[in-house]
Amino acid sequence: MRYQFEQCLERGKIVKIEIAPDIISKEINEAKNDLDSCERSMNERNFKWAIIQAYYSMFHSFRALIFSKGYREKSHTCIKYAIESLFVEAGTLDNRLLQDFSYAMKIREGADYGSVYSADSALELHKSAIKIFEVCKELI
Repeated sequence: MRYQFEQCLERGKIVKIEIAPDIISKEINEAKNDLDSCERSMNERNFKWAIIQAYYSMFHSFRALIFSKGYREKSHTCIKYAIESLFVEAGTLDNRLLQDFSYAMKIREGADYGSVYSADSALELHKSAIKIFEVCKELI
């Protein structure tokens, strides 16, 4: 929602920056690296790390999008609001991808801090990370 995005701006959790293609490219490369690492972890049946890596692939994909609009986030939660405001509400990104990211955020926290994870969750997040990466790369 626009309100939450504005709140993130006011609190300095999102700041306006100059658009820098090299930073955008770096984020997309990080997203791809995390996606590749996720695939390796899936093959090794290391589902906790696969979940974490899938989440960070999504995180870096969305960061690249935010950078492409001349903003930088300083909060994982504010990434959601920036993506929603700058892309979903503008009609350039399907809201389901944002919902996938929100879900991944919760699953990653459970895996990382509560040691709660499964093969099914890892597979679901891996599929979402692939979709998000492909869409973001195309939008950039």
